[in-house]
Amino acid sequence: MIIYWSMLLWVPFIYIIYSASGKKKKPITSQGTVTEDNTKFSLLFSILVFAYITFWIGMRGNIMDTGTYIGGFNSIPDDFSKAWSQIDWEGKSPGWDIFNVFFKCLVSDDYTWWLMTIAIISMVCIVIPLRKYSVDFFFSAFIFVALTTFTWPMNGMRQFVAVAVLFACCGFIKDSKFLKFAIVVLLMSTVHVTAILMLPIYFVAKSKPWQMRIFFFIIAIILICVFAEPLFDSLDENVLSDTAYAGATEQFDNDDGVNPLRALFAAVFPVLAFIRRKSLEEYYESDPLLPIAVNMSLVSAALNVVGIFTSGILIGRLPIYCSVYNMLLIPYILNYGFNKKDRTFVRLGIVAMMMVMFWMECPRTYHSELTGWVN
Repeated sequence: MIIYWSMLLWVPFIYIIYSASGKKKKPITSQGTVTEDNTKFSLLFSILVFAYITFWIGMRGNIMDTGTYIGGFNSIPDDFSKAWSQIDWEGKSPGWDIFNVFFKCLVSDDYTWWLMTIAIISMVCIVIPLRKYSVDFFFSAFIFVALTTFTWPMNGMRQFVAVAVLFACCGFIKDSKFLKFAIVVLLMSTVHVTAILMLPIYFVAKSKPWQMRIFFFIIAIILICVFAEPLFDSLDENVLSDTAYAGATEQFDNDDGVNPLRALFAAVFPVLAFIRRKSLEEYYESDPLLPIAVNMSLVSAALNVVGIFTSGILIGRLPIYCSVYNMLLIPYILNYGFNKKDRTFVRLGIVAMMMVMFWMECPRTYHSELTGWVN
């Protein structure tokens, strides 16, 4: 686990350098929230934080389901016309196939460059909203690693591309630009069909948190997921290979549903948001992405709970579309949901909980052509 631990420790290491550099924090309004202008976090330090993480994600070799992806990439003909003719336009991921054909035939037939390019695209899409909207960029980056979200681009790479691109477009939700968001969703559904679920989730995200209609929306979404499972399975025969945790723990290799501890962890964040809802409500208008993050966290928790009692094959991999918003929500709860005295204890508790989750769900080995097998 040394590679993964180094990724985790890299974030506080860069934070120490950042603090020593004397960089100013984001501007704060009289209401206490981040202003709209000049709020982007330092580009240099954003790159420093995520470049190291991206490097190890992109350099990986035969770990988790990467071997299957590499095999698929290597099987694409080098001749463009032959490769193009083999695209399954009625299959599960024509958009993904088109990207791979163009990359192999026109860019490089080296799978390492292919993996690295996809890793860079995915990480850039994660960094964009974190730079613009997070009230604590470093803690958001720490959450990305500690909650093992970083395993998704290594295992379930195709789905994470869709997740990351849609996360980068969260501004469309914030600004109520449904048509633009829907177009991106439809495009990403050609990469991974489950992205289509974000269309009904859009309306949950746009609702005021904790209204009764949100829970009706969530119930409807869950019913859609349960009854649509056979359809998704028929479109994605290798569905297990796209789960975030396949290969990381035995629980997720077996079709026993979502790990209850994972569901419990997911429920902590919307529960905290509910407990501190009065403190957070005053920021809803000044920061419209906050209520969106609250609702997304709630949907993620609900899907995880339902996943305990289902096959887990489909529902177990859907929460990632919403759980990425916890990277925005958790720092907001800590910074604006608690007073200074309580904030330290709550932060320590959340970090301790994330360390438990990191230890449980983090892969035990890493492999690349550069390092070989590393425990």
